Amino acid sequence: MLRLYSRPGLEPGQVGRIVSKAKSLGLPIVSLDTEFCFNVENGASLKGEQRKMVEWCLTENGHSMGPAPTLISGGTTHLMIEVGPRFNFTSAWSTNCVSVLKAAEVPGIPRVERSRRHLFTLSEPMTPAQLAKLLPVIHDRMTEMEYEKPVESFDAGYVVKPVKWIPVLTQGRKALEEINAELGLGFDEWDYEYYMDLYKNDLKRDPSDVELFDFAQSNSEHSRHWFFGGNMVIDGVEKKDTLFRLVKDTLDKNPNCNKNSVIAFADNSSSIVGPKQTVLSPEYATNKSIAAGGPCALIDTDITIDLIYTAETHNMPTGVCPFAGAETGTGGRLRDVQATGTGASYICGTIGYCVGALNMIGDNKPYEKPFANEPYPSTMATPLDILIEGSNGASDYGVFVIFLSSSFNVLSRVLLLLFVALVSKAPEAAASPEGRSKCELKNR
Repeated sequence: MLRLYSRPGLEPGQVGRIVSKAKSLGLPIVSLDTEFCFNVENGASLKGEQRKMVEWCLTENGHSMGPAPTLISGGTTHLMIEVGPRFNFTSAWSTNCVSVLKAAEVPGIPRVERSRRHLFTLSEPMTPAQLAKLLPVIHDRMTEMEYEKPVESFDAGYVVKPVKWIPVLTQGRKALEEINAELGLGFDEWDYEYYMDLYKNDLKRDPSDVELFDFAQSNSEHSRHWFFGGNMVIDGVEKKDTLFRLVKDTLDKNPNCNKNSVIAFADNSSSIVGPKQTVLSPEYATNKSIAAGGPCALIDTDITIDLIYTAETHNMPTGVCPFAGAETGTGGRLRDVQATGTGASYICGTIGYCVGALNMIGDNKPYEKPFANEPYPSTMATPLDILIEGSNGASDYGVFVIFLSSSFNVLSRVLLLLFVALVSKAPEAAASPEGRSKCELKNR
């Protein structure tokens, strides 16, 4: 493992937010200095020009880079904490970095992870309880971990378990109930009956724990599209239409809706008719004698710009890690808009919250008093953190958030609903068969 250290680390604004948050928690933090550590797998074997190329690719403007750390902890008034990605999966940052190194003709580097080293200056030594409060402030608990010593290997020490076969044929339903309790599959009465019939009568074999775990995910609330598109059999009689077909018919049989709806009930997003606008576009868009994609003039072109609105909730991820949870919620909206059709792009974003009592320091609301001392789950972020960090995460992709709505449930300390959405646009051609994405869920 090659370790390269770079300063400065975090931006001044990021450092300021950490210090401010730590002080608001009553922690004895005076100041904070940071640096990055780039952990380059197989990098120790690099020599000469390849080593210089790695350093050049990782060095940001104005940052110093070297093989030795520049931040050294000394005495009880200093505390060093290093955090970075968990070893058991490769981060997106690493994937991009490895791609850059390959393009720079530096082969043999399978993974590069960037960790953050925090050197806190303290007014007094910190207790273990205070340290436990500080760690969630400086890292994402879902995707990151504390590095208690310099990284020597990305091997997480996990051993893949062998596939386990569940003895349904010999033990019957009891075997399903036991694996359900062991893995937390959430099977209900319908699941038990269906899987017993499937394996015992149709497949005539035992299921594996991998199969059953996969079924549990496929049946989760996040993945039940198949249910609404599946055949309905009621009292032994198969119905002509699926549940989704019944819903879609409300559009198909309404002539007024059909005049206004361009795309509806698709997997990515929906679209309505928009206004005609004059835009600057390549001449080949209107002049078929010019080869598409080749050099040509940009001309004023009148086209219809349809409006898109796509939204989703992202509750649980935001409850655990507000910034990353809201960020990936917005990322999903960006993906869906761009998959709507050729030329689709976002305009701005909206975000809405519903959280429990805030109990902000120095701002005691009478209706929050009953919940001031109520136990709060240690695995969940506080409502105030969700509002602040969730908003930061929702706009982290560069999406301009024009509307933020918050509501509070004064009857509960623990409550979370996060709703992210994008207002977007697409040229009229995006709705054509040629313009639509291949990943569209076709009407059935």
